[in-house]
Amino acid sequence: MTFGVIPVIGPILAVGPLAAALISAAGGAAAAGLTGALIGLGLSEDDASHYEGEVKSGRYLVTVHSPSRYQDAHSILHSTGAYNRETAATARTAMTGEQKVQVREEELHARKQPVQTGEVRVRKDVITENKTLEVPVTREEVVIERHPVSGRTAPGEIRAGEEIRIPVREEEVHVEKTNVVKEEVTVGKRKVQETEHVGGTVRKEKVRVETEGNVDVREKTDRSKK
Repeated sequence: MTFGVIPVIGPILAVGPLAAALISAAGGAAAAGLTGALIGLGLSEDDASHYEGEVKSGRYLVTVHSPSRYQDAHSILHSTGAYNRETAATARTAMTGEQKVQVREEELHARKQPVQTGEVRVRKDVITENKTLEVPVTREEVVIERHPVSGRTAPGEIRAGEEIRIPVREEEVHVEKTNVVKEEVTVGKRKVQETEHVGGTVRKEKVRVETEGNVDVREKTDRSKK
């Protein structure tokens, strides 16, 4: 059994694992606080802070290390008026007669999900139109020039049916069609961020105190809780 002093809390009497956690072996001085000692014994930070607050309020803290007889220890302590964090509210109600009324209200929560609002189709249509090209072409023409000649003798006989042939040519235009790319269309999607205003009707509860007879009512607000 070891006696020591914890800063802020005051004197404390501890035995077993709790004493070992609270008192340092080197100098016998008190540890930093009861919360740290209880956390070292495996309690959560919330539970350890709660029990330190109970000790600061003048109550006693009893720890039992007996895994095989936990239920027996719990029954014995409970029968003598002891309580833990889970049963603290019930114990206070039994001692002080106070009762709690929960005041609730509804809250709005927005949930988003993607929905299809439309569809865009991109397709190509074939349009027929007439186009005219101006193409310069060359053709041959026969030019006949007559020159008078006199005083010159022409050899040979005069025969009927004498002729000469001169081929006449011209350029002929042939139209050919080829496919060429005139434009490219890129189709894609992008996300646009905008704000929508949503609302709804919510209900909340309010406490109304009614008195009957000569009763004094004093209200106290706990500002440590939100």
